[in-house]
Amino acid sequence: MIHLAAPLTDGADLKTWVLVIVGNLFIAVLAVRLLGHYAKREWGDMVTNLIGAVILVGVIYFPDSFVSLLKALWQKFS
Repeated sequence: MIHLAAPLTDGADLKTWVLVIVGNLFIAVLAVRLLGHYAKREWGDMVTNLIGAVILVGVIYFPDSFVSLLKALWQKFS
C-alpha cells in the first residue's frame, strides 16, 4: 500500500496518478461494453466504443503528446 500512495507525498505526480487510475477504470468499462456490442453484433456501436477507447488511451498514457497533437491540429485548421 505504501507504493500506491507514494506519488501523493509531494503532489507533483497527483495528476498522473489520478489519470491512470480513473482512466483504467474507463478503459475497463469500455472493454465490457465492447464485448457486449460484439456479442449482440452491434458493429457501429462497437466501432464507436473502440475509437473512444483509443482516444482515451492517448489521453491517459501520452498526455503531453496528445496535447501537442491537439495544438498542431488547431494551428493547422485555424
